Amino acid sequence: MSDDGHMADPLNGFSERKVALVIIDVQNKFVDPNGPVMASLTKRMGRINEAAEAFRRTGNPVVMVLFDGDSHDPGRENPDELVDGLKTSDADIFVHKSYMNSFRDTELEEAVKSRGCTGVVLAGLIAQYCVISTYFAAFDRGLVPYLLEGGVASNIEEKADCVEKICKCVGMDDILGNVNFSGKA
Repeated sequence: MSDDGHMADPLNGFSERKVALVIIDVQNKFVDPNGPVMASLTKRMGRINEAAEAFRRTGNPVVMVLFDGDSHDPGRENPDELVDGLKTSDADIFVHKSYMNSFRDTELEEAVKSRGCTGVVLAGLIAQYCVISTYFAAFDRGLVPYLLEGGVASNIEEKADCVEKICKCVGMDDILGNVNFSGKA
């Protein structure tokens, strides 16, 4: 423990752990183009794309999780498609879900573990719902979760900040300093 009562290593071995980037629910069905989620996501899209590119460039897995349920706005065009601006690759892994927790009744655990990963870095929507649900469920799957600092969006900006405060976060320096990224980027 440190002097302030926190764990001495808040990243729990991140620098040597193989991790997958998991981008959750960045789909049109959750984003009103003029609403608060889009404003929050727009602030974070650059960071999400930057992290995804670093993962792809170094051969680390990027997983896109897509919610198969109803749209929050039944009249929305192309509700299941990814939000414009999110960059993808043919190498990305796509996992479909029906619940907030991205591990529940999905192939996410297998997709991550079969690539030798022992942790996940989470980004996407919505911080206080699907992202945090997936974060805590990762522990039950034997995976160590982290949030991408500046990579989780919300319909209420303060809630995105709160989720980052209570979860372990990693920034781009942490990611690029990981031994699985070093020398490859």
